[in-house]
Amino acid sequence: GAVLGLLGFGGWKYWTEQQVVYQAAASDAYVKVTEILSSEKKDGLKESAEAVKKDFPDSSYAILSAFQLAKLAIENKDLDAAKSELQWVVDTHPTNELTPVAKIRLARVLMAQDNAKQALPLVSLEETSGYYALASLVKGDALIALERKSEALDAYKAAFADKTIVARNPTLQVKIDQLSQFAAVTEESK
Repeated sequence: GAVLGLLGFGGWKYWTEQQVVYQAAASDAYVKVTEILSSEKKDGLKESAEAVKKDFPDSSYAILSAFQLAKLAIENKDLDAAKSELQWVVDTHPTNELTPVAKIRLARVLMAQDNAKQALPLVSLEETSGYYALASLVKGDALIALERKSEALDAYKAAFADKTIVARNPTLQVKIDQLSQFAAVTEESK
């Protein structure tokens, strides 16, 4: 029994050390990405970010690299490439704390591609999510695109509860006011 206990402990210790080494190497690789991002020229950004994803796919640094690749793709007006990077995060890291961010960004890309229907499930987050208000804002936009105005109003009101979202999106109050007027006119005509 004692031998098995020692073997188990040794195996656990080895695994833990390997995880530390893996994360440190992933961090070092991502430092190169951040150095490129802080430079005037962005030469080598795509290659460095892709290397992090390929060499350390299970790390949060791979997710951050995918975000940088998606941003680069959007800057180059390549929405399909941005969609691919964000979908990779959603598919390969479903439980990571950054996945809701990827879902929200992916929903925005899909809406830019006139695919609000596909975007909608991505921004239907639980109220307990730290990204619920931001997801509600994007959900409202998707619902507007689908001409589901009363549901959009509810989503915008949920987003409005977070004052940070309100501060960053000054048109949110205007959207709520316009949809509230629409709802009042619709109610009167019944």
